[in-house]
Amino acid sequence: MIKLSPITAEVKVKTVDKIDHKLLYYLHYNARTPLSKLAKNIGISKQNLNYRLKRLVRLEVIQNFMTVIDIHRLGFLTYRIYLRYKNVNEKKEQEIINYLKNHKNVLWLVSIIGSWDLEIVFVARNYIHFNNIFKKIKEDFGAHFSKYNISYTIVNYHFKRDYLINQRREGFSQKYYGFEPKQEYIDKLDVRILLQLSENCRQSNQEIGQKLSVTYHTIKNRIMVMEKKQIIQTHRITINLNKLNYHYYKALIRLNNPTKEEEKKIYTFCSQYNFVTYLVEIIGEWQFEVECEVENQNQFIDFLRKLRNHFPELILDYDMIQITKEHKLNYFPTAEETLKQMG
Repeated sequence: MIKLSPITAEVKVKTVDKIDHKLLYYLHYNARTPLSKLAKNIGISKQNLNYRLKRLVRLEVIQNFMTVIDIHRLGFLTYRIYLRYKNVNEKKEQEIINYLKNHKNVLWLVSIIGSWDLEIVFVARNYIHFNNIFKKIKEDFGAHFSKYNISYTIVNYHFKRDYLINQRREGFSQKYYGFEPKQEYIDKLDVRILLQLSENCRQSNQEIGQKLSVTYHTIKNRIMVMEKKQIIQTHRITINLNKLNYHYYKALIRLNNPTKEEEKKIYTFCSQYNFVTYLVEIIGEWQFEVECEVENQNQFIDFLRKLRNHFPELILDYDMIQITKEHKLNYFPTAEETLKQMG
């Protein structure tokens, strides 16, 4: 298991090079891959790989190892809010961010620049539950919001970071969370396993078993069942893009009453670009969001120009924003609350 703490061992590599990019790619593809298999895939020794992995953690290029959980399969829905600040200084901004980071229903929290200042993804059982959550936030901080926008997430598609190894992307293969909620049966042990994986998915089955006082085989079998049910989608890393000189942009796109076939075409078009990392279908003021990790703003603008030229009658308009800092990402933020409800 990789400990997210400083190390003292001297490392051989001086900068983040192509081999590191390859390592980041394979970890983003499956962050629970054993070191021996990672080393074989990359073509380096296990010792060299171990040095590099620890170094990337120490340098905070890798920020976390986590499991992508389809929260909709546990009976929850996801809601997205964009906020614009009002009368907010640096101290008040940090207070708002800390409040939301610690909120048990926040799945994702990022600072952005453009038309909005914050984007938050909430997890809730239904729209009434979500309304109660947001009412409380407005009671506490509403005086500091000049405007907000609420949308409902239908599905969020996740793609591999193929740009890290300059690999051409073929087809529309992806992981996701979303669609109509489906209450898959899980018990307290399953929830505890998901909690461990959401905190650090690099833990071995044996390590998780020791923490939860069950056998290695029990953990292995439970994970396999949850993968089969698609509760567990994949295991990934979070990366500090600034350390790699990449930038995180997204477009909020208004569509002109697309058919299912037209939606499929626009998704397929976007997915062929290896720097497109997420596609999000929503119900709201706009209907589609595309997220990219690019070398510079011009690369993103060029992509949007090609997208609009390819679908001139389908795309009505779009807004562009840049994500400057990711404060929180946890695909099962309600794990502790779920355990309490189970008794």
